[in-house]
Amino acid sequence: MEALPPVYVCGAEYLALCDSLCKVPKRASMVHSLIKAYSLLDHMRLVKPKVASLEEMASFHTDAYLQHLQKVSEEGDDDHPESVEYGLGYDCPATEGVFDYAAAVGGATITAAQCLMDGKCKVAINWPGGWHHAKKTVTGLC
Repeated sequence: MEALPPVYVCGAEYLALCDSLCKVPKRASMVHSLIKAYSLLDHMRLVKPKVASLEEMASFHTDAYLQHLQKVSEEGDDDHPESVEYGLGYDCPATEGVFDYAAAVGGATITAAQCLMDGKCKVAINWPGGWHHAKKTVTGLC
């Protein structure tokens, strides 16, 4: 029996969104370029990520956190005191659009997990998923 290739959760829109909000500009594209340069794409199955719904995000984060994330995503942060309590700050900035970024990264992680659970692969990769620093509540980690 032939081994299942690893799943690489990736898409052009996902890379562009991750590039636009990362602390390290274009990090997602740099990682993808390295994967391509080493011909690793030939050994993986690309799967387009879904975007996490608010309900899916609420299964991992409190309503208060999600409301705060939506607020700073729409209005910007302006050094809001709650941002630091939620793990948002220097290396995880609360910038405009951060809610869409979180929904995209969360959805890609859910996509990877679903591929594993469905037996479509033994390994699923969502590179930007490892850049997640959010907390579930003010006091507890995810």
